[in-house]
Formats: sequence, C-alpha cells, structure tokens
Amino acid sequence: MILRPRAEFLSLAEELQSYILSFLSCKDILRCSSVCKALRQTYLSCSELQYITELGGQQLLPVPDMDIDNKTSFLTRLQLLRDKAHAWFKLDIHSSETVFVPEPFRKYTNTFLVHGHLCLFNEVRQMAKVFPILPKPSQQIGIEHDWFPESLHSIPDADCFEVIMDPEENLIAIAYVIHRWAEDDNDKIYIDLGVLDGDGAHPQAAGRTLSLSSTVFQGDILASDELEVAICGRHLTFLHSQRSTVYDRPNEENKMWWLQIWDWKHSTTSNCVISDPEARESSDFCFLGNDRLLTVSKDLKLYSIEDLSQAPQLLACFLMPVSVTLIECLLAMDDNIAHSSPLQRQVHRTMWTSDPKNRLVSLVACIRSEAPNSFTFVISTRIFFNLQVGVFGGMATIPWECWGPLNSRIFPHDSQCRVGISGNRVLHTFPATGATAGDEDPSHDTNYKLYMIDFSPLAVQRRQGLGTVVTEPSTIELTESVGKLTTFLPYVAVVFDRTFGADQLMDILVDEDRIYLCKPNIEDPDSDSIGQLEVIDI
Repeated sequence: MILRPRAEFLSLAEELQSYILSFLSCKDILRCSSVCKALRQTYLSCSELQYITELGGQQLLPVPDMDIDNKTSFLTRLQLLRDKAHAWFKLDIHSSETVFVPEPFRKYTNTFLVHGHLCLFNEVRQMAKVFPILPKPSQQIGIEHDWFPESLHSIPDADCFEVIMDPEENLIAIAYVIHRWAEDDNDKIYIDLGVLDGDGAHPQAAGRTLSLSSTVFQGDILASDELEVAICGRHLTFLHSQRSTVYDRPNEENKMWWLQIWDWKHSTTSNCVISDPEARESSDFCFLGNDRLLTVSKDLKLYSIEDLSQAPQLLACFLMPVSVTLIECLLAMDDNIAHSSPLQRQVHRTMWTSDPKNRLVSLVACIRSEAPNSFTFVISTRIFFNLQVGVFGGMATIPWECWGPLNSRIFPHDSQCRVGISGNRVLHTFPATGATAGDEDPSHDTNYKLYMIDFSPLAVQRRQGLGTVVTEPSTIELTESVGKLTTFLPYVAVVFDRTFGADQLMDILVDEDRIYLCKPNIEDPDSDSIGQLEVIDI
C-alpha cells in the first residue's frame, strides 16, 4: 500500500488560509492566530480577519446587503470602525449645532428622533411634521412633510391621539379614536398606515388599517387611560393601559395593560397579545431582535414572538431585587430595538449594526421604601439569550442573585439625571458638586457633568489612556430593608469637561454618529415640550 501525504492547513497558500479562517467566529480566529507564528502572521496580514475580530470585540454584526454591494475595502472598513470607537473617547462636547423646534410645535407636542429625523405631533392642534436633522452630504435625501387636521384623518368626529413615523420604511402610523355617544355603543380605535412623503397608502403594508383585538381595547376612553403606538422595523405595537384606585386602599393604584403586536407588512390582524391585568407598578417594554420581547414592570418577563399569529410564549421571568413604584426602560436608539419611548436611527445605511445578544438595556427605577430613591440599572442583553438548562437549571423564574450581579451595574439617579444609550455605551449625567445623585429633591442650583460609560470588551484597549477602567465590583445600598447590592459588569468611564444646569437638559438621545441634548423651550421654560436640540457629532 502506498501512503500519500496528507494536505495540511499550513501548507496551503496564505490567501486560502485567510479565506477558510474568515468563516470562523472572532473568538475562534483569535484562538487560531495564537497557535503558531505562521497563523499569527496570516492574521496580521489579512485586514478581513482583523475586521471580523474588531466587529466581535465591539459586539457588532455586519449588514449582509452592504457586504455584498459595498466596494469599500476591508482595510478601509477596519480603519473606519476603529476610528469611530476611538472618537467616543475624544468627543468634543463643546462643539455643537442647534436645531430649533418650529413655533407651532413648541407646546403640547410629542417629539421623536427617528432615523435622523425630527418627528413632531401636536395633539391639541392635530398637526404633525417631519424633517431631517442637519443632514450630512453622505446621507440620502431626507423626508420633509406636514400634516394638518384634515390630512391626518378623513373622519370628522375622529380624535387623533398618536402619530408615529419611520423614515427608513417611509411609514407613518396614525392612531385615532372615534367617540360613540350612544349608551349602547363603545369608542372605536383605528390605526391607519400611510407613506411619509405623501398622502397615499403604503405599498408594502398588508392593508390600510390595522385591526385591534377586543382584549386590547373595549369600552370607552377614560382620562386615566394611556394609549401608545410604536414602530420597530416590521413590528408595530399598540399599548393600552388603565389605572384605577384600589378599593380598600385609596392611596394605591391598580394598573392593567394590554399590548398587541403586528407584522404590518404581512397582516392587518394579530393574535400576539400580552397582558397583565394585575400589575400595580408602572411598565414598559422593548424588542430584543426580531423574535423576543421584554416586558418591564415589577419583574422582567421575556417572551418569544416568532409567530405573531399566536399568543406569545413566556420564556422566563427575571426577578428584580427590589419592589419599584416607577420604572422607565431606556434602550439603544440606533439599534433594531423598539419600546414605548421615542426611537432614533440614521437614514443612511451602515456596514454594521449592534448584536441583539450584546446590547444594553437601562432601567430607571424608583424604589419603594421609607425614603424613596431612584437608581439606574444597566443590564447586558446577553442574559436574555442565555437560557440553556445548564445555566439556570431549567428555572422559569430566575432570582436576581442568579442573573443580575454578573450582568449589570447599578448607579444612583435623581430626578435631574439624564440617560442615553448607544450600543454598548451609556451617557449619564451625575451631580458635579453639592447634591448627590439619589437625593429625593436635589437643588436646582446643582450642576451636572456628563459621563460616557463604555461596556464593550475592547473599551480598555481603545481608550488610549483616557478614562477610568472599572473591573472591580461596586456596591450600592438601595434601601434599609433590602440592604446593599453588588454588581460586576466591567466598564470604562470618561468624564467630559462641561457642566449643565439642573434645568438645562430635558433628555439625552444618542445614535452611532451623534448625541442630541434635548433642551426646554426658551420662551416657555415651564413647558414640558422640547424647544431645541443641541447636536454633537461623534
């Protein structure tokens, strides 16, 4: 028998080695490059392999269509990716441009930042407007359009209560109610879909009007009712919540809520309804990718929503360490992630996007105690995708001790603190001097500084000597009854050299290219509406 020599991997041409390695994950590529000097050299000479590992280190995913169509070399992509990461640490917080909200929308207006556009809806005047925010030359032409009462809906007795826009999908969703005054009839709610750059029906929508489930809304609109609509790519949601006083406890409220989800491109009907008829806390929700939904109330409940023609499947319940009275879910604005708060994303298509399995969710929670305090919980979304039996032993209800400490950090938060998120970075304001975050009523004279907190694995390497690395655990006391909680999620923090007055910031919103500082209306500082945006390029 003649023995033929076996073809070994190292005997292949370097180009072929690189091609084979490119099918591996970033971790496996790094493992291979540490095996021997030859593979290390192959890795160092191939910009595509370095680009793959850089994406993994920043917890990003390539956008498939852009990889096929884009002619940009991997060397250029790698440099762009590294430069953008470094730019966060060298951010010039003093360099900005200002965008003013148009005069008719400076009061009683819901303001949204959506895909690089400013979207405005004035419920009192029944008017809406969308226009691009300081568009860059590299961006596509933005959408600019105005709606007046007669163009928002054609039904005379209709009352429009929500207008949501998505410039990337050229979609507008107009939600309105028709009040029925007869005793034997109920109010009716409709959600119409159309195009942003005109007045016609959307060509990709399954139909003009979405059908609401009777379990989500029935009866009449009460003053205490909350009605909210949100869009996230192919998903559109309608949230209806009602508050009522507990019969035997007049100082306590019940909150019942129902959430319906549609795939608006494929069906006008949906059986995907989530409800909690006994919730006594405030609530919020967010999408984690295309097939998972997280509801946020006294606990965090994770649902599978792969099939919107069926009821959602409860995957797990993650217990919070304390009982809260008020909770707000803050999420990355530039990701394929949605919630009942405003969204934003750039119109132009990028070569990468953040990984749904490695993002951040921030919960601002007011703790129920003898002296109420507020805290910011920053949680890695990886825990919501790591549900193998071996991790939690098949538990459907997971205690905080099993999931929270290793996957989160807790920061003090007062009523004047502001939080914004982009991918794995959090922008958070903390008191510069005087009052301490967590005080029940901080002084209006307190100044605040802006911190950038980066939780990505490569943050330590790319900070170039800037910022403070925090790898050791931190402990914070929540309440006297609960005691102290220790959390371990590592991060790098940079403090910017600029202070803000307590009343100068209404909100902070962030996407991958910009920071938007939302400021009050100068002419009416007591108004709840945003008057102007200070836009800072990253």
